[in-house]
Amino acid sequence: MRKKTKTAACIIVVTVAMLFLFGWKIPAVIQIESLNLPEECETIYPVRVHISDVYWLHIKGEKVIKCPSGYEATKEYIETNNTPSALRNIQIQPYGGMSDIAVYDAEFDEGFRQAPDQDCYIRISYLRKI
Repeated sequence: MRKKTKTAACIIVVTVAMLFLFGWKIPAVIQIESLNLPEECETIYPVRVHISDVYWLHIKGEKVIKCPSGYEATKEYIETNNTPSALRNIQIQPYGGMSDIAVYDAEFDEGFRQAPDQDCYIRISYLRKI
């Protein structure tokens, strides 16, 4: 009986530690990945999430997609085909735009800088102040 108690305690401690270390990423990943996107879009860079204290303490997650319909049409599609709760903390921006708190930076992305269809790259961001 004592061995089962120790095993259960170890499992609980490991689970709590994992949630503490990585659990803050889960809401950002779920919110970005659950968005209804146009079918012709492809993922260029998958969701990456970090916590930062630039300007204020915040959680920032980003995903970069490429849609042949372009930025404006893709943004309109996402905003009209998702609920307001699904869009909470979500921003949709052109990938080439500058941001000093960006996870993916187009300025140093050589593949993007050489792409002829740069207006088709879209950054989907999750930003939440802590």
